[in-house]
Amino acid sequence: MSISSEEPQYGQSMPDPMTGYAPASEAAPSDAEQQQALPPWHCVRLGPVSGRYQGFQAASRTSYLDCRVDIDPRGVNSPVTNRVSGDFYDVFAIHLPGRPPITWRRYRESWIIDAPQVTWTRCNVTITGEVRFWKGTHPLTHARIRIPWRTLGPAGPAEVVFSDNGGGSSTYHCPRTSANFREMTLEVDVCQTVQATPLLPSYHTHAHSNHPAGVPARTLTVAGAYQEAGIGLTLNTPAHTIFDDQNPSFSTWSVSELHDAMETAFSQFSGGWPKWSMWGLMAGTFDSSGVAGIMFDAAAAFGGSGEAPERQGFALFRKHSWFNNLPQGAPANDTEAAALRDLLYTYVHEAGHAFNLLHSWDKGRPDSLSWMNYPWRYDLRNGTDTFWNRFMFRFDDAELIHMRHGDLSSVIMGGDAWASGGHLEQPQAGEAFSVQEGNAPLELLVRAEPPVYDLMERVAVELRLRNLLDVPVEVDTRFDPAYGTMAVFVQRPDGRVTRFEPIMSVIGIPDTATLQPVSEGAYGGDRHSAEVDLTYGRAGFTFTEPGTYRIRATYHGPSGMVAISNVLAIRVLTPATRQDEVQAADFFTDQVGLNIALGGSASPYLAKGLDVLTEVAQRHSGRLLGARAAEVLTGAHGRAFNRITDYEQGTFKRVSDAQPQLAVELTDSALDYYKNSDERRLNLAYHNLVSKRADLLATADNSDQARRELEDLQHKLEERKVRPSVLEQIRMTREKM
Repeated sequence: MSISSEEPQYGQSMPDPMTGYAPASEAAPSDAEQQQALPPWHCVRLGPVSGRYQGFQAASRTSYLDCRVDIDPRGVNSPVTNRVSGDFYDVFAIHLPGRPPITWRRYRESWIIDAPQVTWTRCNVTITGEVRFWKGTHPLTHARIRIPWRTLGPAGPAEVVFSDNGGGSSTYHCPRTSANFREMTLEVDVCQTVQATPLLPSYHTHAHSNHPAGVPARTLTVAGAYQEAGIGLTLNTPAHTIFDDQNPSFSTWSVSELHDAMETAFSQFSGGWPKWSMWGLMAGTFDSSGVAGIMFDAAAAFGGSGEAPERQGFALFRKHSWFNNLPQGAPANDTEAAALRDLLYTYVHEAGHAFNLLHSWDKGRPDSLSWMNYPWRYDLRNGTDTFWNRFMFRFDDAELIHMRHGDLSSVIMGGDAWASGGHLEQPQAGEAFSVQEGNAPLELLVRAEPPVYDLMERVAVELRLRNLLDVPVEVDTRFDPAYGTMAVFVQRPDGRVTRFEPIMSVIGIPDTATLQPVSEGAYGGDRHSAEVDLTYGRAGFTFTEPGTYRIRATYHGPSGMVAISNVLAIRVLTPATRQDEVQAADFFTDQVGLNIALGGSASPYLAKGLDVLTEVAQRHSGRLLGARAAEVLTGAHGRAFNRITDYEQGTFKRVSDAQPQLAVELTDSALDYYKNSDERRLNLAYHNLVSKRADLLATADNSDQARRELEDLQHKLEERKVRPSVLEQIRMTREKM
């Protein structure tokens, strides 16, 4: 990879990046320059060559090129990636009598030149190289790009010529349109309870005493951080909507309420998707107080029910402890500077996921000094406070190449997930197949006994982490892949391996636990287990057809400790009846999948999916298929639901009250199934369901029944030889009821 923040090494010569001059020994003067002496200011260029060039094919206006040239410095802390890339579009027009033509364009494909040869002369630069298309089959193609400039003028226009080995050739005339490589808009709305300065961070890189000695001194905003990355970010905050969340009955945001708010916000935008647009919400507190930010990457409805491209929106929670000491003006001390720095970091990090950027450790770069790494994870590997002492407030080199030059469909908001191909941000491909040798400190097991599932049954597996050392080990117990600690890979019946990507990404404070040494683990203190649902993720349903699937997980611990699991083979059965096959067509929709991923939702956007799950739960009440569907219903009915009812006016109100008794009744059959089952893999599901029901029963003023169900749970799990530490936890919960 070639990338530089200094003077780049360009092909056959190396000029002054602002004037275009090259040393006489490296670039011979032209005939015209030899014939007359030119004044020193002749062809002095204003600004860099790097940037965006857009224009039509010379012979026809039916093809359009968006070209990104990245060969010389654009500004402070904006490294050169030494790449050229572009997107082709087909252009269409309708000509009506007496009216200007109506034109539109359709994206066709993207390409990149990975190693351009750059030749500078006094008044122009020529770039040549082999073109690599991201998708499809193409003849060997080369590009030649010539960019001139006038005296005291900017670079451009560019003449871009493509030639293939079959004799084909096409030329595009492209004026320079921007110093950035891509443009996007971000609208940030805010809740009334956190409507306070600063809404958006403005942080000076030297404000905190712990900063790199060589970091350029500058004031950074969210837009500034992305501008340095080559992305022109337009913030639509002056006209932001303020949502009135001051109702005393509302305290924290649920994941389903946030998703509904994102749906409502995106419904205000015209035009199709994918689109270079994002929506953000500054909210108060999430259900889990340790969460500082959350990014969504899914939608329920688009152009009609069931058509769901990925849409990206995020929420930041201003009442999180990271932001307790935010100053209204310039920070007066390190504590205030740290809070302001954390706010900037969280904004940039969450928005970075919208470009399909993964966490640094997911790409085999745990020591990357990037917006996409976690400072605390870096410090655990490299020493206390080392991240901020070394971080230059930028994305890493590979991320910059992806954002600036990646395949359009893999970068744009609402485009493809990384697994669809053409993606520079893929996690290490070998991680799904890696072999662990030597004495591993942790044992990671993926379990499901028996490993057999009905079609349409939620596929949830147990992930168990166990300490194998003779000393205590601290682990992060957030096994849900949304937190970035656990990566799960699934091999489909056709042999294709995909990484399970949840519909959201969460940033916040780790939830750690200390696993006791293996020699002291007789009571289960040496291990931690959690049930993880893999049914529906960013790419849709994971298990959509009968056959054998293989599942493997990787744990990335906070101190850099990695554990690789066994390979679990599970079998998804063929539908038992014709009626089951018909019902599967209604089941495998995004509205059903999102209900499952969100744990049930009362959002009107997902109402049809909730109806299908209710039908499945009732029709299959004596089967595990029905029990698993019934579990989801508790989230939709067990708590009150608040939503934005008028976006323009900022009206946010309760639209449905909690119905805890209904939620309990809907899961009665599921409770009976788990209670009477001898399947070991259902122990966690049984425990989770009784815990949910106990909370619901307490809310419904029926604590006596809650205690009875917890007592039954304790006895049943004791008979099944569940470890004593779990039984003690249940006993303590019962006594608090």
